[in-house]
Amino acid sequence: MTDRLVETLYFLSTGLLLPVLIVLVASMAGELMTLGGLIREAIERRRAAKPWREFLSQIRDDSGEAEGFYQLRLTGYAARFQHESRSIRQNQLAVKKCLEDIEIAVGKRLARLSIQVRVGPMLGLVGTLLPLGPALTGLASGDVQALAGNLIIAFTTTVFGILVGAFAYAVSLTRRTWYEQDVSDLEYIVDVLYSAAQESEIPETSYACQEYKRA
Repeated sequence: MTDRLVETLYFLSTGLLLPVLIVLVASMAGELMTLGGLIREAIERRRAAKPWREFLSQIRDDSGEAEGFYQLRLTGYAARFQHESRSIRQNQLAVKKCLEDIEIAVGKRLARLSIQVRVGPMLGLVGTLLPLGPALTGLASGDVQALAGNLIIAFTTTVFGILVGAFAYAVSLTRRTWYEQDVSDLEYIVDVLYSAAQESEIPETSYACQEYKRA
């Protein structure tokens, strides 16, 4: 009974090797595409960085209008927020909800990268252990070629798993830095927009109160 169970587990583990290799190769291809997207995004952000920083500096120095945000040419999630909030910017609650949706979208995008950071090395470890059974079988039977072939697979999957995790970690760290700064800037813009609107309403309210007291 024990021998049958061991044989069953052995055949199952051997059958898992091919799917693990396919997933690793697909993950590596996906990470290379992600790196390409990261480079393209970095170039776009660099082009838009100067006017964006100048605009923020003007707002901090009270030398610019927050409404000028909708005339800027932005990229990434800042451009998405600009597009989605343009037609509803008179509604403070709707704009804040739009900003919260942006934050959720950022979290989802970073969560996918976090999964790849963990899953890549795990798949590499699985791909390392699975060929060791056939390799030991080849060693016991004196089949050096089978031993060498399985060890090559084991070491290759280890390298691929580490590379997938390393690429995903680098992309995740870079994008997390970008997006946290973007969300912070957008929150500041929203606060400035509506604090200015509220301040413009205060004199009218105060004047109305004064007139009421005089009456």
